[in-house]
Amino acid sequence: MASAILAKRVDYVFATDPATFRKATTTQEMSVETHYQSVVHATWVNNKRKPLDDPRVRRAMHLVLDRPVLMEVVKDVAPMMVGGFLYPFSQFATPKEERDKRLGYQSDSEAAIKEARALMAAAGHPDGIKGLDFMVREVAIFKLWSQAIQAMLKQALNIECNLRTVVESVWFGDAASGNFDLAIGAIVSALLDPSDYFNAWYGKDGPQNYSFWDNKEFHALSAQIDREIGAEKRQDLIRRAEAIMEQDPPLLPVAWERIHELWYNYVKGRNPHESFGIYDMVRHDTVWLDKA
Repeated sequence: MASAILAKRVDYVFATDPATFRKATTTQEMSVETHYQSVVHATWVNNKRKPLDDPRVRRAMHLVLDRPVLMEVVKDVAPMMVGGFLYPFSQFATPKEERDKRLGYQSDSEAAIKEARALMAAAGHPDGIKGLDFMVREVAIFKLWSQAIQAMLKQALNIECNLRTVVESVWFGDAASGNFDLAIGAIVSALLDPSDYFNAWYGKDGPQNYSFWDNKEFHALSAQIDREIGAEKRQDLIRRAEAIMEQDPPLLPVAWERIHELWYNYVKGRNPHESFGIYDMVRHDTVWLDKA
């Protein structure tokens, strides 16, 4: 896409890499926009397999992912941002300044690693875990991240993973059937509101609950969130649900996506600042070319 639009073989691209975006910002005949995307990039942990069914093991893994480093790993490939279990740019998520005080999000990971090792010891795995099958989608960012996560788990917790890179169709098939220990990929939602993705991503038997996570306290809260009409009370319920996921992670958040969108100025009718998502929300039926 990058070479095609810079060579004027195409008029518009939805998502491109940071280097091409920077080039476009200095090109007078081009327009650019950066906006958020309805995607979480994550590592799923198969709750059907021991010892991954233990919340202490999953939280330990969650704590030792150095998220600022993971952003750095892909900075030349895709624009990403740190976040937890909710869209970090939504009104529902814990504010960044508060979230970054938590273990697992701090720039200094020493305290998080110490807590993670204590959790592994309490779970009966002070010497780590060996031979985990880590399934990786055949996408550049996932291949980069999986290697970094493999190293982080080994260094901090002596958890050893074998990377297995597969094409898209195999990834989704194996994820749905539970043929993995860890699996890195991405899922999407249509709306920013937690009532949408809490059910699809984290709900019992949710279509994208690839970890097969089942936390009864969370599910009860989620049902209340769906029904509650008082904004303040609903926000409190969402915070409580978020706190549960921090202690009993349904997945390991890796990053949340942004989009660098760019086009030549003769492309009209595209308003990307209104965009959220690619699969459900982006329309092109109003787009036209103002050129002969």
